[in-house]
Amino acid sequence: MQCNMGAKNHGVIMPDADKEDALNALVNAAFGASGQRCMALTTAVFVGETSNWITELIPKAQSFKIGAGNEEGIDLSPVCYKELKERIVQLVATA
Repeated sequence: MQCNMGAKNHGVIMPDADKEDALNALVNAAFGASGQRCMALTTAVFVGETSNWITELIPKAQSFKIGAGNEEGIDLSPVCYKELKERIVQLVATA
């Protein structure tokens, strides 16, 4: 499920979800188009026992291949403009 909560895109993972499908959907929703689209998932809300799935989510996110977007087999490419990079660096620094 996705819903508007503060104009951000949240995924809510319920205990009856299929774990593998849910985890795959999360990483693809967050990192598809290198996360540079308006509907990119920014927050995941794990309900109940699904919070135990986070440890399985991490290696899925780490498995993406990073590189130039025009190269074969690349999943994540650099940010598309300078101002976005500056914003990302600022957000990480304040986290």
